[in-house]
Amino acid sequence: MGLHKDNKLNKLHDLLPEGVAAPSKWLAEQGYSRQLVRKYVQSQWLQPLGRGVYARPQVKLNWQGLVLGMQHFAHSAFHVGGVSALNLQGYAHYLPLGGDDKGDSNKASSEIIHLWGQGKAPAWVKAVTLPETLQFHPRQLFDEPAQDVGLELIPAGIRDLSLQVSAPERAIMEVLYDVQGDEHAFSHALELFEGLTSLRPKRVNALLLYCRSIKVKRLFLFMADQFSYAWTTRIEKQSLNLGSGKRVIVKGGKLDKQYLITVPERRNQ
Repeated sequence: MGLHKDNKLNKLHDLLPEGVAAPSKWLAEQGYSRQLVRKYVQSQWLQPLGRGVYARPQVKLNWQGLVLGMQHFAHSAFHVGGVSALNLQGYAHYLPLGGDDKGDSNKASSEIIHLWGQGKAPAWVKAVTLPETLQFHPRQLFDEPAQDVGLELIPAGIRDLSLQVSAPERAIMEVLYDVQGDEHAFSHALELFEGLTSLRPKRVNALLLYCRSIKVKRLFLFMADQFSYAWTTRIEKQSLNLGSGKRVIVKGGKLDKQYLITVPERRNQ
């Protein structure tokens, strides 16, 4: 291979860390034609992971490498959220990440990674086989003024790349969104909530104010009332629109008269 191609390959090694997925569109934007990519595959300098996505062959790809490729190379508007974000930040390490996903034996056997965002995930993501299961939540949980509130970057452990994740204040609200009709999911969320001893009141209030889900707001306030943490006393309840009417959270549960939600009877004291 000539000097020019050597330089191109060296540049690719600089641009693409080991263990990170690279979509073909990004490779083309960096000046790597289909023909050159094909040659790199034939020479085993690149490994195809599926249609339209590649990685360097030295390291087996895991979910972090795929999400880094989505965020940094495809600029996909999905972040690690919910219980997965809490786990990454040390708030849920003793609880199963897939604890609120039941009824699917295949999912139960693998770690479930929750990704929140808007729009559709890139098509090439579905072509990649991972040891983990990615669960996408393409929902807009917060109005525009709070779209980016509670999103943070944490080191990915790969060069200087960072993963965008929900901070604990946002992550627990994403967890609460998926609590519906099931006492197990409610209890799992409450266990997570119990570990949130030092949330930031200013951020909590901004997220609650612009949260689109009446259910999430009522559940959050109900759970906050169960604990005597300093930050819970600074929630600005009077500024929140909690809607009207009852919400069935746990089927067969007892109605909490303050927030008009059904909860497990032992929690309604």
